[in-house]
Amino acid sequence: MDSPNLVLAAPAPISRTWASATQLRIGRLPDLEVVIDDWSISRRHAEVVLAEEEWVVRDFGSTNGTHLNGVRIGRTPQRVRQGDLVRVGNIELRVAHLRGRPSVVRIGNGQAVQVEAAAGRTWDEAVDGFAPSDDRWQRDGKGFLRLMRAGYRLAHSMSPDEHLQRVLDEAVVFFGAQRGGIFLADHPSAQLAVRCVAIAPGASGVGRVLSKTPAVRAFAGRQSLLFKDCQGAPELNAAESVALGSMASIVCAVLRSPDRAFGVIHLDRGPFQAPFTEADLYLADSLAAALALGVERIQMVDRQQELFLHTVTALAQAVEMRDLYTGDHTHRVTTYSMLLAEELGIPADQRQLLRAAAALHDVGKIAIDDQILRKPGRLSEAEFAQMKTHVTRGAEIIQMVPGLAWALPVVRGHHERWDGTGYPDRLGGEDIPLPARVVAVADAFDAMTSDRPYRPGMSVVAAFAELQAGSGKQFDPQCVAGFVRVRPQIEALLDQESVFRQRAETATDTVTARELRRSMTGVTPLPAPEAVPHPGRDPASPLSSVDSPLTTVVERLG
Repeated sequence: MDSPNLVLAAPAPISRTWASATQLRIGRLPDLEVVIDDWSISRRHAEVVLAEEEWVVRDFGSTNGTHLNGVRIGRTPQRVRQGDLVRVGNIELRVAHLRGRPSVVRIGNGQAVQVEAAAGRTWDEAVDGFAPSDDRWQRDGKGFLRLMRAGYRLAHSMSPDEHLQRVLDEAVVFFGAQRGGIFLADHPSAQLAVRCVAIAPGASGVGRVLSKTPAVRAFAGRQSLLFKDCQGAPELNAAESVALGSMASIVCAVLRSPDRAFGVIHLDRGPFQAPFTEADLYLADSLAAALALGVERIQMVDRQQELFLHTVTALAQAVEMRDLYTGDHTHRVTTYSMLLAEELGIPADQRQLLRAAAALHDVGKIAIDDQILRKPGRLSEAEFAQMKTHVTRGAEIIQMVPGLAWALPVVRGHHERWDGTGYPDRLGGEDIPLPARVVAVADAFDAMTSDRPYRPGMSVVAAFAELQAGSGKQFDPQCVAGFVRVRPQIEALLDQESVFRQRAETATDTVTARELRRSMTGVTPLPAPEAVPHPGRDPASPLSSVDSPLTTVVERLG
């Protein structure tokens, strides 16, 4: 016999329950599944039936009617949920247990895994009622309320990402999971990406790899799902992410507001733990609803930062439109800076600020005379002195824009030197702000490796040699060492850029500046102007009177 997916319970004086996997017909006829001998019940009164993947109730045209939660219904099927009250005539029945028909999730190679249960509640229903079993509520109710309150506070947190991580850590402990994760939908692609991961205390050997397939299935259907026995399903256990993670039972609760869904909470247990129950599913579903406003705020902040970065990029590109030699210099410096910052372990929130500051590092050049900025030949001492003022003029511009103070150390300090002989403030060592030290290395590397109409760029080998020669003199030794460690990524980016340019030059493909920048970072910034060769530049003209090729390039191009 199929396991019961629906249980209807009648209180005293009847005190009976009826169970079925597909259908319960109610009336006085003896061939029905629910036979109730009461004068208010018609011979064929109503039925509760599984239609597709949800249970519905409908009336058969009874004399005294069928009511769902106090509202009379007709022959049109009405969806029922666990805990609903169905009154037939004068008899009241409670939906004591309910789950839909087990569905399947398709994974790689067309394989499938069964969904044990689904919670298709609205946001209001999830927040108002989480329907735990009585014994669990007595044992864990206070802990769950504390977790729910933490979710509500997420919307008002000054550090939402940190608060979200703490909530996930607590959820893993409360649900007895070995691991948890939060997937958020990228904007505007709506593709799920891992935002944070938590491992239970003492869960040795549990990796941070999450199976994305169940989360995608839950998100696509806008239903929280329970996968009760993943290890017992060879088709899912064969998936590498499950096999490596030893995930035997999974709950995926959809993060949603009343208007839309924007992510998934993933919780999993190992093969030596008891599988999650439907009570766990409904609790996780309620937690997901409680987190909704806070997570929505995180995404709103992300979108604001993205819009701000586009604005900053547009401001930086105004400089490149005037300095025709530098091409995509600003964009490449930003890309290199982010690689180095991540290698150095700079926190994510500070990297976001660094990303915008790096884009603005040469904004002061907008105040430099065109005759100097575009001069095809060697700069005089007076001209070079004016070129050096781009850092102080940039700082003045930044100070005039409310909310950009955090970019000031990079804009003003990216030409300071580790040995204290740089400009404008002759700072040295760790007195130079770390973001400025990071950008200084990225800026110098791009200046050396970029082609100019008046000279070819250095080879990558030569440029890295110059950086290492300047370590401890011009550059922070730790920044140089970190930059050397990310050399494979940098070379891969340069190779990819070279391929794009070669295709464009040979007319074998069409490439835009936007596509070129996407190839380097995976994001789509605002379009930037292409570099335009200056017809008056003498290719043999010396760059500067300074002998060091590194100093020459960096000081001439900024």
